[in-house]
Amino acid sequence: MKKLILLLLCLPLQAFGFVELNAFYFSKSETTATSSTAGYTFLEATLGFRVDRQGQYLVGWGYASHSESLSGSSTTAYSSSQMGPRFLWMIDKQKTWSLGFAYYIVTSASYSSGSGSADTWKGTALHVDGGYNMPVGDSFYASLRLNYSAATYSELLTGGTSYSTISYAKTYIYPSVAAVYIW
Repeated sequence: MKKLILLLLCLPLQAFGFVELNAFYFSKSETTATSSTAGYTFLEATLGFRVDRQGQYLVGWGYASHSESLSGSSTTAYSSSQMGPRFLWMIDKQKTWSLGFAYYIVTSASYSSGSGSADTWKGTALHVDGGYNMPVGDSFYASLRLNYSAATYSELLTGGTSYSTISYAKTYIYPSVAAVYIW
């Protein structure tokens, strides 16, 4: 994994490359017979290179950070860190529409519920997004996207010492804003 990241950083970036940033934030507060709050933050970034001269096919290494906090009668917190290969296809020559796919092979999450200690989950994640890109400059695009993210976890580390096999999943569908710069 470190070799792939080093390879991406050592490419002649002035010749062919791209960087992508994707973000979503949502917060809610509710007061009825009980009070509750919720907050969601999803951040994603990709650094990579163009496969073709026009920059319609882009391949890179992606990183995602998802966090979720729910509080009311008890507090639940979830945060994950995901890394893996990402493919972005600019569907038309004007790069107006895009379709992205990532397979995050290194996925680690922290989950806590109530006053107990946080558990560590390990697994993989799949991310698919489609979006509309608005040109801001010659090589810069602002995007509106619809995202699907599904993480599956197969290992659980409890209390820092006890490993066990699990079958947990977290799935999200959410809108986001993104920025893509292709050079």
